[in-house]
Amino acid sequence: MTNVIRTASAFAAILATLALAACGGSNDGNEPEALSGQLEPLPTAPAGDKAVAGEASLERADGGTAVSLRATGLEPEAEYVAHLHTGGCDQADPGGPHFKFDASGGDEPPNEIHLEFRSDADGSGKATATSNREVPAGEAGSVVLHEAEPEHTASYGTDAEGEAILVHAGHHHGEPAAPAKIACAELEGGHAHDSSHEEAASRGGRVPTVVIRDGEPVGGIAELEYDAGEEIRFEVTSDVADEVHVHGYDLMQEVPAGGTVSFDFPAEIEGIFEVELEGRRQQIAELTVNP
Repeated sequence: MTNVIRTASAFAAILATLALAACGGSNDGNEPEALSGQLEPLPTAPAGDKAVAGEASLERADGGTAVSLRATGLEPEAEYVAHLHTGGCDQADPGGPHFKFDASGGDEPPNEIHLEFRSDADGSGKATATSNREVPAGEAGSVVLHEAEPEHTASYGTDAEGEAILVHAGHHHGEPAAPAKIACAELEGGHAHDSSHEEAASRGGRVPTVVIRDGEPVGGIAELEYDAGEEIRFEVTSDVADEVHVHGYDLMQEVPAGGTVSFDFPAEIEGIFEVELEGRRQQIAELTVNP
């Protein structure tokens, strides 16, 4: 865990680096240095946390990331933990899977992003996690919040690499069932694909992007839906070289490792079709063309 930043001086250095980048630093990517989203309660929130509000944010620059959460309307003097997730708040399971640096790795820091804190007597709380690694674009979409067990102490030096934070109830470590989620903050622009992106794409707006990491789609198989006669537009960004094959339409493009390919074609064939990394036989998206 040598890459985990735990001291106050190291934390200050990371924030200083991020501040310089935001003022015109050396970030070479096209993604914004700062992402944020409003924390809103979920239907699964316990009765005492139905009034939760607040904000989650992610700041990144070359070599550093800071993820923060502040919340009000919590139970007074209670333990909470928030996680960075790969999906948006509007999914059937809000936030989807936890973000992981290594998709096949463990579910604890530094492979995941955890923010842990104790609310004060007024039911307010905040937490920040910093990392000396920069968040990859498009690999996370929300932050989810939940209560932690009292014996679980806070750690404010976890790794961070994502664009979303979730909040839910009951500490999950070592428990067979996932705790009830309290609230979710969707980080605008954080995740690669969701229903709002797909709707915008069908109207000629923002093009959804399927992000491939370690040969698998980040956040699970993307759902792309269009009506017959519309223009189908989407992109695939991959860290591995392979051939992207749109079945049914029989369209194929070679994507190099670290590269992006774009698809733009009319929705002339109705039905449900797989988009696949042909060499790996890995489905990365489901394309639906409605009548």
